[in-house]
Amino acid sequence: MSILSNALKRLLASDQPLTASMFTTSQRKELEQFAQSTRQIEVLKQGRSIIYRMINRQSVIHYLRQLHPLDNESLPANLPARSRNIGTERHSKMGKTSHDCCYLLMKAWDSEVVWEDGNSKLHVSELTKNFGAAVLQINLGQAWHSNKPLFLVENQALFDCTDWLPKNFNGSLAYYAGQLSELLLQWLAQQKRIDVVTLFPDYDGVGLSNFVRLNNALHPDTLLDFYWLPNWENKLITFGSTKIWQETRVLFENAMQKLESMNALNDDLIKLGNLSQHYGKALEQESIWL
Repeated sequence: MSILSNALKRLLASDQPLTASMFTTSQRKELEQFAQSTRQIEVLKQGRSIIYRMINRQSVIHYLRQLHPLDNESLPANLPARSRNIGTERHSKMGKTSHDCCYLLMKAWDSEVVWEDGNSKLHVSELTKNFGAAVLQINLGQAWHSNKPLFLVENQALFDCTDWLPKNFNGSLAYYAGQLSELLLQWLAQQKRIDVVTLFPDYDGVGLSNFVRLNNALHPDTLLDFYWLPNWENKLITFGSTKIWQETRVLFENAMQKLESMNALNDDLIKLGNLSQHYGKALEQESIWL
């Protein structure tokens, strides 16, 4: 709900004028602008204090109803967050937008790759063979864990065509679209899910930022690896994008600073930082086939 809406609701809830001390600085600014433009409330000086008084209560109620057609209390508790936002804010992306679950899309080829939660088992290789992939619905509080490593790739091309994977890979290959889900990070932090997580991002600011977020979130008993594509240094120089570097440079530099403060920089990451800065280039995952 907007700053102004919250301030007006506080005014409506009181039978008496309210002093400025009852509102935040931003709310006072919004109320003063609202008073000037609508004349539905007034701002008065009373001694050394400023007070806000309702002039036309029904008009203010009508104004709020136009902004927020429904109250949270009138909506079913199990309504999806974005549907609730449309009802209360007229916009699906206003208010709480996160979902209560997310989905881990995976492939595996080793028959021993299994995800377990109590008596429930997900045989990823069998589902991959029969349907092309497996999916695990993730909710906080679950006990799902796997006996094999988890390998995360940022771009769908590498999830579709997997001939680049090391021949001895025996874990779950999972796809995420650009940004790691916050819910996935919370889920990974709740308990030890796997022994090793490997992240293969684009070598740019977004990719490095996701590595930092994953490093911060992972359960301390889980090892985190950064995947280096073969001959990545020459590929960065030859195929790297100046445009992507310019667009994500600030994110890249911030991520490198955070990794340094976390003592998470190794020789390869330092080399990546130096080469990217020197040539002004970022490298995308798909260059692995070049």
